[in-house]
Amino acid sequence: MQTAIRHLITAVANANLYSVEHQQIKRLCEASQGCFENLLREQGKLSLLMVEGVLLFDNIPLPPGLHAQKLAQLMERHRINRLILAPGLEPEELEKLVEFWTQPGKSRQGLPECPHLRFETLAESEALPSQATLDESSIYDAAGLGEVKKKGQNRLAEMFEDFGRKKTMHVAGLNEIVSSFIEAFSREVLSLLVLLPIRTMDEYTFTHGLNVCLLNLAQAMNLGIEGQLLHDIGLAALVHDLGKLHIPLEILAKPGKLDEREWGIMHQHPAQGAELLLDTPGMPQLAVITAFEHHLRYDLKGYPAVSAHWNQHLCSQMTTISDIYDALRTTRPYKAAKTAETCAEILREAAGSEIHPQLAGNFLSLLDHSAQKSGLHCF
Repeated sequence: MQTAIRHLITAVANANLYSVEHQQIKRLCEASQGCFENLLREQGKLSLLMVEGVLLFDNIPLPPGLHAQKLAQLMERHRINRLILAPGLEPEELEKLVEFWTQPGKSRQGLPECPHLRFETLAESEALPSQATLDESSIYDAAGLGEVKKKGQNRLAEMFEDFGRKKTMHVAGLNEIVSSFIEAFSREVLSLLVLLPIRTMDEYTFTHGLNVCLLNLAQAMNLGIEGQLLHDIGLAALVHDLGKLHIPLEILAKPGKLDEREWGIMHQHPAQGAELLLDTPGMPQLAVITAFEHHLRYDLKGYPAVSAHWNQHLCSQMTTISDIYDALRTTRPYKAAKTAETCAEILREAAGSEIHPQLAGNFLSLLDHSAQKSGLHCF
């Protein structure tokens, strides 16, 4: 992939000096197409996704380099969020792309028309949908997920109870829960999952990790993430709050707001959770990172305290959104649960400060799509 990108970016650099018809540019596009063709033969489809200035190939960040950085800059300048290449790609299609990239920023209408190149623009992915009017019906039952989620809840409760006694956790059981959720998603229930019904605080204690897992999977699948990375994102969400096992029950179950001392104790749970997961054999590194980062906030004004140059993982920022949404939908002794419409508005206002703006748009688009597919009123 790096070689294909190098040829393509070199062609763009040459096109800024010469005509796109120059033979050197044609040779570079042919060389790039040859590299892409080999990859397409192996994988069937190639996706280059640009998130927060970072270029992802097959949902994995490309190694840092001048050419990958330049491609990310070109995609950002022309507001292209994703570039998808299909089998049959011709050198002439890359020439059209090179010509497009040598022009000043263009609109959606200015994108080249190529049968084997597809574009998704930032304007499409960033758009925050309007509010939807939602009801409190049992979305899980309607989706056919109720039994899957109940089994997962019972299994997770057993594992956490066992962890409390033995201080060890078996990752195989967690993998089983995440795999069952992914299988359920594959049965076309994704669009109904984000409309979580209001729950009590008691229910929240046992289902929060499961709900955040489901919401993370919904976000990731809507971004086109699949395979092992999708599984790890779900698993990381499932155990993101493991550090709360170290928090005294009187603080976790306190019927009123926490005081300063209690908040100080509560703020320790991300680091404590990361430490517990780090000592768990077979636990993906992404779960450790997510446990530590999920309260950092997009603007890094959360906790634990980190340097101003800290680079948060995408999964952690998805988990922040899922965590906030599920907590808002919970009735507490001192605070009523929010309606789904109110939750959407809170997330919309938090975009760019507390939560990642593009990921907020992705999550809100799920809410909007779910409302439409459920036959509920949207405006």
